[in-house]
Amino acid sequence: MADNIDLLIVGAGPAGLGAAISAQACGLDVAVVDEYATIGGQIFRNIHMPCIEQVLDRRTLETGRTLVHDFEASGVKFYPNTTVWGMEHSEVFCKSLSEVKKISASKILFATGGYERPVPFKGWTLPGVYTAGAAEMLFRSGGELPGKKEPVVLCGNGPLLLALAVHLIEHDVPILAWLDTGKISNKLTASVHMGRIFQDMPYFKHGMHLALEIIKARVPIITGITQVEACGSENVEKVVYVKNGKSHELVASTLIRHEGIIPRIQIPNALDMELAWDNVQRYWYPKTDKFGRTSLNNVYITGDNMFVHGGEAAIWKGYVCGYKIAEDLGVVPSSEIQAKSQEYLQKMDLLCKARDYLRYVFAPNPQVFNIPDDTLICRCECVTAGEIRKAVKEGFTNPREVKIATRAGMGVCQGRSCGVAMAEIIAQTTGNNVENVGILKSRQPFSPVTLADYCALHA
Repeated sequence: MADNIDLLIVGAGPAGLGAAISAQACGLDVAVVDEYATIGGQIFRNIHMPCIEQVLDRRTLETGRTLVHDFEASGVKFYPNTTVWGMEHSEVFCKSLSEVKKISASKILFATGGYERPVPFKGWTLPGVYTAGAAEMLFRSGGELPGKKEPVVLCGNGPLLLALAVHLIEHDVPILAWLDTGKISNKLTASVHMGRIFQDMPYFKHGMHLALEIIKARVPIITGITQVEACGSENVEKVVYVKNGKSHELVASTLIRHEGIIPRIQIPNALDMELAWDNVQRYWYPKTDKFGRTSLNNVYITGDNMFVHGGEAAIWKGYVCGYKIAEDLGVVPSSEIQAKSQEYLQKMDLLCKARDYLRYVFAPNPQVFNIPDDTLICRCECVTAGEIRKAVKEGFTNPREVKIATRAGMGVCQGRSCGVAMAEIIAQTTGNNVENVGILKSRQPFSPVTLADYCALHA
C-alpha cells in the first residue's frame, strides 16, 4: 500500500464506492480500505451471488451491480480485511491480516455507514434473538434462520422490517406476529410529509408492494406494544409483551427486533468533529455541508455515516463527495466539477427529499427505553438499567459521569451497544431531553489494538 496518496476512503459500501469512482475519474490517487473481505457494504455485499436475487428488488439489484462493476473497472486500489483503528492529522493507522500500516493521505473520507439502533430489553442476549440486519445477512449468504419452519416474532419500528417480513414469507417462514413499537401519533404526524415520497414513484410502488405482500400473508400486526421480553432458559422459548396494561405471551423460538438505523459516529466523535442532534430520529450525526465537508479541514464524511437516507441515496452522496474532494485539492477546475457532478447532485437531492418521509413515519418511540431495572444495558461490563438509574439519582447526570460511576461503556465495544440506551435512560430519569444530556465521548483507538501493533507504528 502506498504511504502517500491523494484520498483514502474508509468503507467500501455504496457511498465509499461512489466516491472512489468519481475521485479516480478526476485523476486522484485513491485507495479504499474495508474491514470486510469484499466490497459492497451491508446492502451490496455478495451482489453477484445467485441467492441475492431472492433478497433484493430489481431496482436495487441493478443499481448495486452497476456500482460494483464501475468500481472494479475504475482501477481503484482496494484493501480488504483492513481495520482502521486510529488517526493523527493526515495519517491513518490500520491493520490488515498481514501487516500494521500507517497511511498518509491529503484527504480522508469516512464512509462507514449506519447501524441498527441498539435497544436493550430483557432477554436480548439469549440465542434466538436477532436484529433485522443479522437475519437479512443470513438470507444474503444463502443461509437460513435456525428452526426455519418454526414461527418467528418480528418486533420494532423501522423500514427494514417491511423487506424482512416479505423475505420470510417468500422463504415459507411463518410469522407469528409483528409487534409494532412505534407511536401512532408519529405516523399521523408523518402524513404531513407524505408528499415527499411521491417524488420517487418506483420506490413508493416498491414499498406498497411489500405492504400488500404482508397483508396477503395475513401477518398479525399488533400495535401499541411496550415492555417486550424474550424468555427462556438457554434460548428463546416465548416472547412476552404488554399492550394496554395487560401482559401477553407468544410461544416462539426466534425474535427479530429492529428500531431503525443510526449513523456510525464513533470515529467523528473520537476526532472531536462538530455533531448535531436530530430530534425526529433521535440520533447524533456529524455536521457537514451537502458535499461531506466536516469541521476538520482534511476529513470528509458521506453516505449514511453523514445522515441516514438509505443505500441508493448513499451512492449519489458518494459521487458528489468524490468530485468535491477533487475540486478542493485543486486537481479539476470548479466549473468542470460542477458540470460533472450536476447529475449526481440532482439524484442525491431527489432521493434525500423522498426518503425524508421515512424519517417521520418511522420516528422512534422513546418509551422503548423504559425498561425494567434488571435489564442488562452494558453487556461488556454487565451494567443494568437499575444501576444506571441509581447513579443518576446519586448525582451523575451525563454519560461521562455515569460511565465513571458504573463502568458502562468501558468495554470492548466502547459504548457502541450501550451508549444510546444510557443517554435515553439518563434523560428519562432526570426529566431532561437527550440532546441536553449529551453523548458518550469516544476515544482512540477506534477499535481494539494490541500493544505490539501500537508500538510497531509509534516506536
